[in-house]
Amino acid sequence: MGTIIDGTDALASTKSYAQLDAFVAVVSAGSFTLAARRTHCDKSLLSRRVRALEQALGIRLLNRTTRTLHVTEAGQALYSSVIGPMEQVARALVEVSEGDTLQGPVRMSTIPQLSGSVVIPVVARLRREHPEVQVRVQAREEIVDMVGQGLDVALRTGNLPDSNLVARRVGGWSYVLCATPQWVEEHQPQHPQDLAPHWVLYADVPRADQWALQSGDERCALRVGSVLSTNNGWVVREAVRSGLGVSGFPPFIAAELIERGDLVRVLPKWSVSGRHGIYAVYPHRGMLPRRVQVLIERLTAQVALVQPQWDALSQ
Repeated sequence: MGTIIDGTDALASTKSYAQLDAFVAVVSAGSFTLAARRTHCDKSLLSRRVRALEQALGIRLLNRTTRTLHVTEAGQALYSSVIGPMEQVARALVEVSEGDTLQGPVRMSTIPQLSGSVVIPVVARLRREHPEVQVRVQAREEIVDMVGQGLDVALRTGNLPDSNLVARRVGGWSYVLCATPQWVEEHQPQHPQDLAPHWVLYADVPRADQWALQSGDERCALRVGSVLSTNNGWVVREAVRSGLGVSGFPPFIAAELIERGDLVRVLPKWSVSGRHGIYAVYPHRGMLPRRVQVLIERLTAQVALVQPQWDALSQ
């Protein structure tokens, strides 16, 4: 026989859950302001619920000033204990409310370079199987304000800035050194140092002129000059395609250019050291609609599908 909860206990349980939910939202977001924006709940209501939880427990969970929020040791212990079960409850509620049919909008952002090999195949299959899901894709290189723009998920690569967003690693890649066949024939490089004066430099990242390469047990730390420096990846690609010089490309860009015969690998016995992650980023762990969960799962599976090709190209 199932457990019977009388009216008074049920009311108390509902209030306690709302207070815990507010506490978890604030800790996950890192501030009352951001938690209120994410949960579409008034900031003063969140504050009252957290204060009521502290009073009920007889212990301080958060130390807060007008500018900072610090989780106490007791608060961190409580958060660690309840976050997993509350996420399971949130997922169960979403699944029950949505039923078996996926429907509704999904708003995502991606860098344009991942559109062809990852995003479009996933969206095409998802739409064929679930035509009531509408996917809106922003394709841009710069990092966008996910919360401010109401995005559900973003596919990002490289080093992520510190934030309160949730980042799930779905894959990784290493740079591929490329130039035109004509450039390689003309310059005939034999060692990475031969490339240093001929670099087309993407200057919009830290230490853009420093590269580490390896060939077996041999290592080479390379500081490059530049025949052209730019903050735009498209300019880098077109400059190298025109025969201006050499540069390093992510494999999801290099693959198509090499397949078309526009570029070839330079010094294929040498590989660029270091690996960069690809991440599915979303605003919070709990209460993700099932259509967003399914999209993230399929993006992860698609990256895994093309990962061997990227790795073969860069090794």
